Amino acid sequence: MNHDRAMATDDYYAVLGVDRRAGPDEIKKAFRSLTKQWHPDRHPDDLEVAERYRRINEAYNTLGDAAARARYDMTQRLEGIELRRGSGGQGARDLLGQVFGDVFGTRRERRRRGRDLRYTLTVSLPDAVRGSSHDIEFEAPGPCDACRGTGTRPGGQPPQTCSLCGGKGEVKGEGLLARRSPCGRCSGLGLVQPDPCQACRGRGTRRHLRAFVVNLPPGTEAGAERVLTGEGEPGRFGGTAGDLRVTVNVTPHPWLRREGDELLCELWLSVSEAAAGAKVPVPTVDGMVHVDVPPGVRSGTKLRLRGKGAPKRGNGRGNERGNGRGSGRGDQLVTVVVETPVLGGAPHVAEALRRLEEACAVAPGSLPRRHAQRAAFEGERSSES
Repeated sequence: MNHDRAMATDDYYAVLGVDRRAGPDEIKKAFRSLTKQWHPDRHPDDLEVAERYRRINEAYNTLGDAAARARYDMTQRLEGIELRRGSGGQGARDLLGQVFGDVFGTRRERRRRGRDLRYTLTVSLPDAVRGSSHDIEFEAPGPCDACRGTGTRPGGQPPQTCSLCGGKGEVKGEGLLARRSPCGRCSGLGLVQPDPCQACRGRGTRRHLRAFVVNLPPGTEAGAERVLTGEGEPGRFGGTAGDLRVTVNVTPHPWLRREGDELLCELWLSVSEAAAGAKVPVPTVDGMVHVDVPPGVRSGTKLRLRGKGAPKRGNGRGNERGNGRGSGRGDQLVTVVVETPVLGGAPHVAEALRRLEEACAVAPGSLPRRHAQRAAFEGERSSES
């Protein structure tokens, strides 16, 4: 543990919420109370609580040991009268702001905004392209039912100004130039709960199953983010609630692929369908449609289904990342692929192909390019001989 770095950033007395003249018993009592309140087992998966718990233990390891506490107090007094080297870019306003925080407007806001919640919503390509609405449910912090999010037990006293920091949310160490640190008694909020709700331990929030409706606009892309304002974790002491940030994941489609406002797919045809033409089904995000394939179509030909793509990008306005709302839809490009028959185990197919080849041999107009090329090759071979 690098105590020097911690000393440069934390006021251990403020972390434990005790006065600098507090005796060993008072320090130990504050430590036990805080560890019980902020133990990570009581707040699973809460990184803020885990960091607070670490700082509490770090502070007690120093203040709970007489020799370590004496060294810490001496360091704090020295730092209060010494301008540290290497702080070159610090201006007079920044320096004085640490000393006279309230004068320069660094008084802490009593209300604390709730944290944002995050959720990944997986949808199909048609739902993303056409737009859709989804009901989601997951366990997350929400307003406590027992105290209605106030943090105060029913009939109890409302939040009071913290007696240690006087409502500032921070305390100042000894010495003229001593740093200001968040108050450990009120967690830097300037208010404390004299009668905390037993169900939520005064936090005003509890984890429970929460339900939301997420509306995706037409043209939503993979990785886009929808923000449900005020649907995140509730704030404290009247602070605004955080937001719910929903990241959209689009599952791959078995036949369709998106590129901007165009949708792409391959259409596999038999030799006879390509030669004679056919009416074949083609998948789109709007459902199956039938497309007329012209006779003599070649492999690699692209057919265009107008208005069957994704919504076109507009001017980029809107509250979704990467989702400009435009007017109209792009096209779907269908690439024709002529599939060569596989003859293994299908003698009747081989026989049909043999008869087809014989028929084409006596009808040069059926395969004009092949016949022209073969004739040219034969002529060159004859001239060489």
